[in-house]
Amino acid sequence: MKRILVVYYSQSGDVTRAAESFTKYLKIPEVELTWECIKPRDNYPSPWNLYKFFDVFPECVNEEPPAISPPKFAQDEKFDLVILAYQVWFLAPSLPIQGFLKSKYAKVLKDTKVITLIVCRNMWHSASEMMKRMIAEVGGIHIDNVVLTHQGPPLATFITTPRLLLTGKKNRFLGVLPAAGVIDEDIYALSRFGKRLANNIEALSDYSHQPMLKGLGAIEVNKRYVIPELIGRILYRPWAKIARFFGKQGSWRRIPIICIFALQLIFAIPIVLIVSTVVQFLFAPLIHKKITSYVELLKSPSGVG
Repeated sequence: MKRILVVYYSQSGDVTRAAESFTKYLKIPEVELTWECIKPRDNYPSPWNLYKFFDVFPECVNEEPPAISPPKFAQDEKFDLVILAYQVWFLAPSLPIQGFLKSKYAKVLKDTKVITLIVCRNMWHSASEMMKRMIAEVGGIHIDNVVLTHQGPPLATFITTPRLLLTGKKNRFLGVLPAAGVIDEDIYALSRFGKRLANNIEALSDYSHQPMLKGLGAIEVNKRYVIPELIGRILYRPWAKIARFFGKQGSWRRIPIICIFALQLIFAIPIVLIVSTVVQFLFAPLIHKKITSYVELLKSPSGVG
């Protein structure tokens, strides 16, 4: 019998539904499934309070996660596979998931195959690369990465996703913009990955560490998001350090900094999108190889198509 651990954190419920669909075909006699929802000691609201939402930004970027409640499994317990499902907050893995990876309980990943499942808006690149590094730091073996993004064009999700986070409302907005979150059909389609695993369950015991989900369309990389996200990541770092200088999460001393950051972000996002478009147009021959190389890195280990 193969032992599979599903570690996840979910606020709106999309990550939970995604993980359940992913594992649909793994509910077989040959597999023992263990579920673990990560619980930070100080929980995060859903829907978010506006200030609280932006107040987690510095810690997300600086990788200063919260303490988590002890999980049900032992840190030295052995599994054949760990499925790690998470959200993206401010271009980084959500704080509760960072909390798990920075805790002693992450030892459960050591020398164990890991499949990551990302559920987010559309900018997941930086978080994915951070996750790969964190898994490697605790000795995990990252064999596959699956990405599920919110429905609708980027400009629409710029409105619908914050509306979902701050009000909890998923329905169509003003009768024009699409519903927020991920499409039900996309969630149901995740079961194809679990089916591949179930049909090749003995492969979890081999030592090749090869991807098991190639050819199933695990990842779609949209090149037009590469430069905006890289610029955003660069701009986030100084703001995160300045805010952190004025205190920890919840500190009254950093309220002005967080408010200024939130305000400038509203104007910075469209500017960054325009600048990145101009950069890609003017310097395409110079940056083509680097962008292509980065895209190949993002596709790994599962590949596209």
